[in-house]
Amino acid sequence: MNSKPGVAALNRLHQLSWEYARDAIVVAELESGLLVDLNPAAEALTGFTRQEIFGRHFTMLHPESERASMLLEFQKNSERKGLLRAFHLLKKDGCSVPVEISTSAPFESGGKMLTIGVFRDISQAEEREHQLSTRNWALAAYAGAALALGQSRSSESLLQAICKAITQDSGYLLAWVGMAEDGPEKRLQILASAGKARSYLDGLALSWSDDDPSGLGPAATCIRTATMQLMQDYQSSAILPEWLERARQLGIRSSVCIPISIQAGWRGALVIYSAHPSAFPPAAIQVFQDLAGQICHGVHALDREKHLAEERRLLAKSEKQLIQALSAMVAPIITAMELRDPYTAGHQSRTADIACAIGAEMGWSEDRLRGLHVAAQVHDIGKISVPAEFLTKPSKLTQAEQELINGHPETGFTILKDIWFPWPIADTVRQHHERIDGSGYPLGLKGNAILPEARVLAVADTVEAMSSYRSYRPARPIDSVLQEIEELAGRSLDPDVVGVCVSLFREKNFVLPRVVLH
Repeated sequence: MNSKPGVAALNRLHQLSWEYARDAIVVAELESGLLVDLNPAAEALTGFTRQEIFGRHFTMLHPESERASMLLEFQKNSERKGLLRAFHLLKKDGCSVPVEISTSAPFESGGKMLTIGVFRDISQAEEREHQLSTRNWALAAYAGAALALGQSRSSESLLQAICKAITQDSGYLLAWVGMAEDGPEKRLQILASAGKARSYLDGLALSWSDDDPSGLGPAATCIRTATMQLMQDYQSSAILPEWLERARQLGIRSSVCIPISIQAGWRGALVIYSAHPSAFPPAAIQVFQDLAGQICHGVHALDREKHLAEERRLLAKSEKQLIQALSAMVAPIITAMELRDPYTAGHQSRTADIACAIGAEMGWSEDRLRGLHVAAQVHDIGKISVPAEFLTKPSKLTQAEQELINGHPETGFTILKDIWFPWPIADTVRQHHERIDGSGYPLGLKGNAILPEARVLAVADTVEAMSSYRSYRPARPIDSVLQEIEELAGRSLDPDVVGVCVSLFREKNFVLPRVVLH
């Protein structure tokens, strides 16, 4: 007798889910691919009404360049549900947005086989990924330039090596250093250049005079005014038409010019071009401004051999500042990760505190502890590729969801492996879930095949995770946590590291860093 009310309630629940879903949902016939319905969120995202799309082929919702591959994916997934990436949704106004598409298994309704597509706008996620990439590019360029500062034997080779470091394996197409020449023509001499778009400079007669049309560009303005010049997008800029056409042909979209002033008397600019619009956020600009300062010190040192001893001291100081900058650049990455998972906010910093306390007890040097701290701060960076709903899911994860999360050490290694650090950061991040009995992942390493830093990090990560609150369980008392890692010592966790950790808490009154809830 209660079946009809139950069915009605279930139908009402489905109706509410359809009407109030945040993601865009469309329904299409499986055989013909014709659209039969879309929910209010889909109407808002696409700009089309249900009446406007009814009976039209689903590929109308994609840019023309993607329709053939979208149709192929539709046919491939016609017998099962799937997840599609690298596609865009074409809106009524002609604009497109990047989307992630989830497709349902086929189902019958009204005598027809139908399938559902759920479109999630990932433009904000792609923008966050782009911002992280730009910071990583700047960081890698800074690290490569630091090596050039220590290895070059002339100002020319130094400037060339720095330009090469900036453009190697990054989103930067061209880097060059120009010097202002004195004289009535005020010519702008190119001292060094590197990158895929070097032909942008071919045949250019550059001036830094404001009386010359070629002296009105960003590089000349930078030198003349000694101020940073930023071009967010060449497609909407007012530079000379011939320069704009060159930029278009070579894929140049944005640039930054940093002024340089050398104690020997000459002034110039460091100029960097990117293939992406808005590729120079404040954090990246600060890195290149710091690099320009290092160029000043390096050139001055190499051009004045009589002051070589003093300049070597300055270069050593610059290297120390570089290492500090490398560590500081990690902060925005950590912030971006913690915003995705409030339950683990502060997890990496607290893990770093525990790991460094263990390392200090083991007699590690200050430099090695600094490297351990950086590795611990970014050990979960690979989770940036894991959907946030998996990280905060209050119930047991499916096998597929767990496998995706278990891939984060390898993803973290991929992100970090091409960034130069004076410590084994990428390998430590990759190995922090390895276990000495070979039961860990992703490589199944055993015993001493695992880096000492990774073995320390494994214990610190375990202690912090078990003693902190998560969406799927409460925090455990520290005594219970210590008892468990003692049981794991010699099996999955390094017994020496466990012994030091337990001693820290029980005998030396180490206090677990306080959890701050945001």
